[in-house]
Amino acid sequence: MTFKEIDKSFYEEIAPLDFALASSHSENRPDIFPEINLMNKKSFKERIKIKGFLGIAAYKDDDLCGYCFCRIKDFTSSENSENKILWIDSFYIKEEFRRTGVGTEFFDEIKRIAKNKGCSLIELEVWEFNEGARNFYDSLGFENQRITKEYKL
Repeated sequence: MTFKEIDKSFYEEIAPLDFALASSHSENRPDIFPEINLMNKKSFKERIKIKGFLGIAAYKDDDLCGYCFCRIKDFTSSENSENKILWIDSFYIKEEFRRTGVGTEFFDEIKRIAKNKGCSLIELEVWEFNEGARNFYDSLGFENQRITKEYKL
């Protein structure tokens, strides 16, 4: 596999994958995502300019198989300790590449980047409805840090 840092020229390649991810959110949680929020070129360009933003595209041969949008967040856990977190905003693998090892290899690259950036943790949020993603992250060794509950009125 090869990995490329995403810049503004990647919009046309990444947009269909982002649409698939947004569609899943809208389909499974229409109460929160009543419409599919499409990433347009302007918002894409603004996103990649955010301080600490990292975008990575994963390829198998010449096929784009996934992308990750993440960012480095600084936090202080105590007065004497500064830490960095790599926060994953979006991690998406195309359906045809799932359960083939691509996601694991891609995550290994994300771990390498996080270590090189001086991060001590990788964090993300995953929707309850997304059992495949939850199982995938569990298989990588992610642990629950907190659980968000909701009460619908």
